[in-house]
Amino acid sequence: LMASGALFKYNRRSFFFDKKMRQEREFQEQDMRVEQFGLYREDVRDLVDLTVSKMDLYLIAAALLADRLTVMICTQTEALTKNAPNWAVALNSMSLASSMFYL
Repeated sequence: LMASGALFKYNRRSFFFDKKMRQEREFQEQDMRVEQFGLYREDVRDLVDLTVSKMDLYLIAAALLADRLTVMICTQTEALTKNAPNWAVALNSMSLASSMFYL
């Protein structure tokens, strides 16, 4: 009888200890998940910043190319000879226009 009472108290203490450890583990898991999603947000923020900075560089390059293409379109009659065939002028115009649309 005495042994069963001691065994019950031992099991009860173990149960409460395990319960406390399980609760602490669950809280630690929640804290780790919150921190992990914070890191995910930071990664997404970094990727967005990189993309925006890259697009700014592309915008500058595209503006410079558009400027050069506009100049070439406006002065294409000076670039070709006076007796250039019409098909060569048409191909040059189409090439410059498609370059502009490609940008």
